[in-house]
Amino acid sequence: MAVKSSMESPGKRTSWCLTDCFLFVQRALHAPRKERDDKLWAGCGLARREVEQYGRQLVLPKLGPAGQQEISQGGVLIVGAGGLGCPVAMYLAAAGVGRLAIVDGDCVEESNLHRQIGHLWRNVGKSKAASLAETCRERNPNISVEAHAQRITDTEEAAFLMRRYDVIVDCTDAPRIRYLLNDAAIAAGKPLVAASAVALYGQLAIYNFEGGPCLRCVFPPPLAQADLAQVSSCEESGVLGPVVGTIGSMAALEVLKILAKSSPLHASCLRGKMMCYDAANASQPTYMVNLSRQPKCPGCANDASHQLLPPEGCCPYMAGDASNSISASELRSRLLANQPTLLLDVRQPTHFSVCRLEGAHNWPLRKISFSDNKECLEKISELLPDPSDGCEIVCVCRRGNDSLKAVHLLRAAGVPAWNLQGGLQKLMEACGAPAGGLPALT
Repeated sequence: MAVKSSMESPGKRTSWCLTDCFLFVQRALHAPRKERDDKLWAGCGLARREVEQYGRQLVLPKLGPAGQQEISQGGVLIVGAGGLGCPVAMYLAAAGVGRLAIVDGDCVEESNLHRQIGHLWRNVGKSKAASLAETCRERNPNISVEAHAQRITDTEEAAFLMRRYDVIVDCTDAPRIRYLLNDAAIAAGKPLVAASAVALYGQLAIYNFEGGPCLRCVFPPPLAQADLAQVSSCEESGVLGPVVGTIGSMAALEVLKILAKSSPLHASCLRGKMMCYDAANASQPTYMVNLSRQPKCPGCANDASHQLLPPEGCCPYMAGDASNSISASELRSRLLANQPTLLLDVRQPTHFSVCRLEGAHNWPLRKISFSDNKECLEKISELLPDPSDGCEIVCVCRRGNDSLKAVHLLRAAGVPAWNLQGGLQKLMEACGAPAGGLPALT
């Protein structure tokens, strides 16, 4: 191969430069149009897909692309896949939260569908966590969604799970679990968005957030038995679907505010306040209650984040006691044999009116809890048949939980009452007639 001499003439050297320029221009003209056009534009750091998908929210002046990036990089743990958990999970998935985890140990039932909008008829009988995770993936296939079909029963276990996420959302309805999640969030150092709704009312607060109070600051344990009886559930008091939908949507909004730390939206978080909602009050459906941290709170004061407080210590938790109970098959045999039995149905009157045992008397748990020993004995004397020899007093409710509480109260008053283990639901299963031939429990 010939080697070019370095002693080329100036004219020839110029021709080589012109040739190089010509080739460069040719390559530029024939380069893909997209490559040339891309150099004309500057973006916000989000992919084209993200801009198209979340464009209507990231153009909000108080959120912006930076806030959207923080949302997309965030992780949220949602405990409870019911009426509250469904709108929370679905709105967070749609908003582009990068990682969602849903925890629930129950399965989808037909009675859930009127308010738990994340579940479909085809998923009746399926794990709630798996069902809601499936809905979230269908709504946004570009995020990660995990399902944990389990019940959280241990504070340390819950704290370990929480450490992987930025925000925890409590969508449960049991006081014991609420305290457990509060203690675990403190141990994990995570903010806890706590939502609750029953009947026509709802509440929303953020605990353990930027030096604010925890649940124990606002509702100091231990709860007295009378206080515990006042804690209503949707099963007992009923609920309208849009009520839990409203509170769940507001909870999802607070989560997005927390995640978008660098945005002006973050400044509007629900700090030191509890939002209360009354669907029946058209003139002022929402109002705020100020919350404050208690210096001697057993949960969050004095660096108590390392203390794993047992939730059993904050409210009475009564496990089933066989010595105080009668089985569904035993009660069925007793009733069919016409043995003297005083049936005390401790559900609310609205539930009692829908479906009840023949001959049962309605005495709601709430009324029992506020009756003293003398009143309890007088009430039982009124209801007992004459003669009352050999008559057994049996307390019933839907699943045997409230009736067990009633038995403890009555026995403390000197009434030898028994609890129907498993409740009316278990008794219905023990009956020989097909389920379709029996009334439906509410």
